[in-house]
Amino acid sequence: MQTEPNKISKYLNRPFPNQISDKQKWFDTLGIGFLIALALIVFEPFGIDNLMIKYKYLLLSGFGIIYAAINYLYYTISPKIFRNAKWTVKNEIILSLLIFFVVGFFNWLYAVAWIPAFTFSIVSFLQFQYYTLTFGALPVLFFTLIIENSNLKSTMQSAIAINNAIEKQNVEKPNQIIQLNEFTLNIDDILYFNSYQNYIDIVVIQNNTTKKLLHRNTLKQLTAQLADYKQFVQCHKSYIVNKEKIQKAEGNSQGLVLTLKNCNETVPVSRSYVNVLKNKITNTN
Repeated sequence: MQTEPNKISKYLNRPFPNQISDKQKWFDTLGIGFLIALALIVFEPFGIDNLMIKYKYLLLSGFGIIYAAINYLYYTISPKIFRNAKWTVKNEIILSLLIFFVVGFFNWLYAVAWIPAFTFSIVSFLQFQYYTLTFGALPVLFFTLIIENSNLKSTMQSAIAINNAIEKQNVEKPNQIIQLNEFTLNIDDILYFNSYQNYIDIVVIQNNTTKKLLHRNTLKQLTAQLADYKQFVQCHKSYIVNKEKIQKAEGNSQGLVLTLKNCNETVPVSRSYVNVLKNKITNTN
């Protein structure tokens, strides 16, 4: 039986979807920004109700705009910085705290510039860090949990659908040969293709051993070469898999991965390719 600290540690180390849908991004950016502005106007916490200034509600709306602007900037640059495979709930919480610090800093500058009650001092800076964290943590934490659970549920449903399609798949084993530049390969030996820059790893199994063959080509050109071979299906922007080598599909909140027969490595599946993969597995023609 797991103790509470172990349960918490296990949850914090669960994978978290670093790449979320555009709809979720806009809700997190504009939706929560709007909620922050609305809550400040309606509830007037932290002594705001005692402020007697012109354009009070308009100025309060600015705090929601600050959050939205910084969050939009984060979503713009984060794909270039963070790698999806290593992102966890703990990482997301730490990053959220860092974002709160940045938001708190700009909230402070904004308040000092436009609200006479606040001065340019360490005390007021710390006050705004406290205000930002206590007021903003709850909606962002709630949103984080929604994303994590929503993506986990979606991935599990996709895995079940693909596994059902695999069970019904009529696997054919024709003795087909394909010529890829200097490589002459049996179709049944090919597990998957992994593309990067202008090169492709052809992952094959020969003599019960997995090998990678370096092939100079682009994924677009390779896709055209494989057009007549129904065994191959693109499942990711960088991967093409031999559907007849798929053993099972599984995943977590970050996304779906395929386990292949006689292969220790897994192949990722992008959400945009889930239905394509399922239909290709089901359709053997």
